[in-house]
Amino acid sequence: MSERPTTPAVDSAIAILQLLVNASYPLTQAEISSQTGIPAASCYRILGSLLQAQLIVMDPGRKKAYGIGSKIFQMASTIYGRQSIIPYFHPIAEILKNEVHKTVLLSIPVGNTVVVVARLEATLSNHFHSYIGQTLPLHRAAAGKAILSLRSKEYLQHYLAGEHLAATPELDSQLERARRLGYALTHGEIEKGVSCLAAPVVNLSHEPIAAISICVGSEELSEQASRSYSSPLIQAARQLAARIG
Repeated sequence: MSERPTTPAVDSAIAILQLLVNASYPLTQAEISSQTGIPAASCYRILGSLLQAQLIVMDPGRKKAYGIGSKIFQMASTIYGRQSIIPYFHPIAEILKNEVHKTVLLSIPVGNTVVVVARLEATLSNHFHSYIGQTLPLHRAAAGKAILSLRSKEYLQHYLAGEHLAATPELDSQLERARRLGYALTHGEIEKGVSCLAAPVVNLSHEPIAAISICVGSEELSEQASRSYSSPLIQAARQLAARIG
């Protein structure tokens, strides 16, 4: 299996940005170098390039410390603003949330991944590890499987090849089930003890452009519970498809 070519400087820049995104406070060059393993000289040069591009900034609250810059927020806001599906999602998700009493997520496919772009939290729902911006491989997330279930066999083969994966009877069975029932179901693939249900949202050409999903504790998801959750979930996905069509 051949590895994809990478550029060390780019990989290091990505590592620095990821570190700063997840950091709870601004970090100095020494801290960044220590936590990423990037040599001090290389770290200094990369930080300079990221500063010039406004992807990071010097934080005024801590001497010689770095934080995420305005350009990152501008890019994220631009991408978020282009998702015209989101304003239509919220009123539909509100109804679904009140019916199933679960947090409702909207995810869209981005390359070989699925990204959570909107979230409506139910007050009494369990707090699972889901958040806006969460990015997962299509074949692991319920939302991704709901989307893959409506793709062609050629698309699936290309996707698996790109992920260096082989087709499995289990995945084929899951996707066939999702096509037949109208929703995908996962058990503990992302978070132990958590099951997720997701229904695809399609455009006028019946192409999947998003998925609505909910997560429940695996212990409470009986066959009867699956049916009670899936019916309003599928209906919400169809309503959203009709709104954007």
